[in-house]
Amino acid sequence: MADRLPLGFLVRAALSDERLFDGIARALGIPVGEVAPFDVDRPGNEVVLVTTTSRPAGFRTDVSLYVDASRVSGGEALTTQELAARVAVLLGEEVLVSPPSGDPAIAVTWYLVTPDGQRFRGTEIHLGDDEDSIDIDRASLRPV
Repeated sequence: MADRLPLGFLVRAALSDERLFDGIARALGIPVGEVAPFDVDRPGNEVVLVTTTSRPAGFRTDVSLYVDASRVSGGEALTTQELAARVAVLLGEEVLVSPPSGDPAIAVTWYLVTPDGQRFRGTEIHLGDDEDSIDIDRASLRPV
């Protein structure tokens, strides 16, 4: 995984790999065949390798990507926040993403990107007893 840029975000919907990979490919301007599942035993040579985790409620698809930034236009400057914003609009889904690493509130807030590309800062809430089910406290949302 050397020289790959790790990125990640959560999508509200439970997405199929096909729909997710299509959105990622369009967001990066690459052929959909250059997005593939990450297999630790046999990592591929595609531009983007992806792992997903399904969650039972809230933001249902947890996405981790490993991008060969040298093979993506503007890849060296690509951020998780920018990719998440593009994917949200292209898929028409809400997406949660961590604030930039230098943000002092990174440990307690998220950015919510709406399907129309608006960005808000908000605090997370856990749904029920399940620590894996994350949602956003709508009352806490503030435009970014």
